[in-house]
Amino acid sequence: MKTIILVGGGNNHLYCLKKLIKTNTTEIKWILISPSQYHYYSGMFSEYIEDLYSLEKIRIDLKNLCKEASVDFVESTVLSFDPYQQNLLTDKGEIYSYDYVSFGIGSKYQMPAIKGLEKYTPSIKPYSQLPTKIEKLHNSRNSLFIGADSTSVELALSLRAWKMKNGLSNDQISIVHSATALLEEKGRNTSRTITEFAIKQGLTLYSGQTVQKIENGYAYTKEAKIPFDEVICLAGPVAPPMFRSNPIKTDNKGFMLVNSSLQSLSFSNIFGVGDCATLVDFSHLPKKGITAARQGPILWKNLMRSVEGKALIPFEPPSRHLSILSVGEKKGMLTYGSFSIVGSWIWRLKKRMDMRFIKKDSGE
Repeated sequence: MKTIILVGGGNNHLYCLKKLIKTNTTEIKWILISPSQYHYYSGMFSEYIEDLYSLEKIRIDLKNLCKEASVDFVESTVLSFDPYQQNLLTDKGEIYSYDYVSFGIGSKYQMPAIKGLEKYTPSIKPYSQLPTKIEKLHNSRNSLFIGADSTSVELALSLRAWKMKNGLSNDQISIVHSATALLEEKGRNTSRTITEFAIKQGLTLYSGQTVQKIENGYAYTKEAKIPFDEVICLAGPVAPPMFRSNPIKTDNKGFMLVNSSLQSLSFSNIFGVGDCATLVDFSHLPKKGITAARQGPILWKNLMRSVEGKALIPFEPPSRHLSILSVGEKKGMLTYGSFSIVGSWIWRLKKRMDMRFIKKDSGE
């Protein structure tokens, strides 16, 4: 009997669990190893901060899903792995052997070298601490977001909507970032649309500025002194450290290098998906959840084809994709290529898509 281990409970591995509920694979032993019993769906964090969804609505119980899929669930963190001996070591001292392993462990947010930042807890990861962080943001009179990616913008706008709904319109919410404009990577039209919307909603933007130090409740740039009670830093992804200390090939940032079949360039029985891996032929792709979600079906097919000794199939990322951001007050912003639009009907579309994802991947 072959053993396949899924490391991490992210979108790709959720897809595999869903397929296993409907597929008879008694000749394969499946194991899912995750540091938490729950997978938190980041696509619904903005609605959670706005109090539109409860915590239970935005998370999936991996333990229950594994039971339904006849998969062994292990609540541990993988510390290291030996690709020659084909085993994994967890933080509980457990060793698990595999024939095939897939890593879908995501990434962490990079903490920039800002003097004084280490005294705070600026990350929203691990997601299990999300409720505590959101409560602090709700109670904060001055909230500061460092970074201008889509997550930062979504959370800031959703927090603003919650403040307005709860009679706290005088509370300040600021975004400081080194880019020339919000969502700069999505093109000029989208950037202009979201910037105008953010200003209209009352956010304070510090564009083209870099925080140099944090001291006594203020963030200092060369141009500004920004007050804050709570700070969220979303400054880009950092690779899992265990890949750097392993003989597998990585890119210059430490992310596992994989081919179009999602296999490690070093070991064909090791797969890497989502934010923790870099496609060698598409190294420019941003590490976003939308890419990870699309890899799930290919990962499932290639794991099964590997066991059966069949040729693997390639993952071909789309040149562009539709994206929907929640921007508060039950409004959404849809982007596709250089096109963007804001409206209530867009948020309703996002809601249907999100709820379908949660129900589908929770086995309902």
